[in-house]
Amino acid sequence: MKKSLFFTFCFSFIPGAGQMYQEYMKRGLSITLLAAFFTIITIVVNAPLFFIPILIIVMYSFFDTYHIRNSIGTDKMIKDEYIWQSAGINIFDNNFKIAKKNSLLGISLILIGVYLIFNNIIVDMVYETNIIWLHEFVRGIRNYLPSVVVSAISIAIGIKFINNK
Repeated sequence: MKKSLFFTFCFSFIPGAGQMYQEYMKRGLSITLLAAFFTIITIVVNAPLFFIPILIIVMYSFFDTYHIRNSIGTDKMIKDEYIWQSAGINIFDNNFKIAKKNSLLGISLILIGVYLIFNNIIVDMVYETNIIWLHEFVRGIRNYLPSVVVSAISIAIGIKFINNK
């Protein structure tokens, strides 16, 4: 049964709440957890880079709410499952497994970890020293590293698309 369009609209602005209002509890909970995870990481680690996934999650949640609402009662009705299950990740299983196709996710997490260690620990340690050339070297890495990483990821994804045809 379709729910009120007004309340659907109001809840769709809160990540996961619109899905829960449509009685998609697993889907809503997973979206809420993802948004909360990235919000906590952004605040605790002081990495504004993680604000980008929050915006993506909010937009996804908004449009997913209406996609769910419009599919209710049709043959294209969406199954209520956790968001990460469609990516082959089952964190609530006793044997926590990640599908092999998620190597890009693993590489991304490693790169994020290295970036955070560099940005939050190494840079602070270098700036506490009085070695001018080291300051300049770290400043150069900080200035060019994001561009290099984004370029390398774009090239890798492009090569993967070409190879998979």
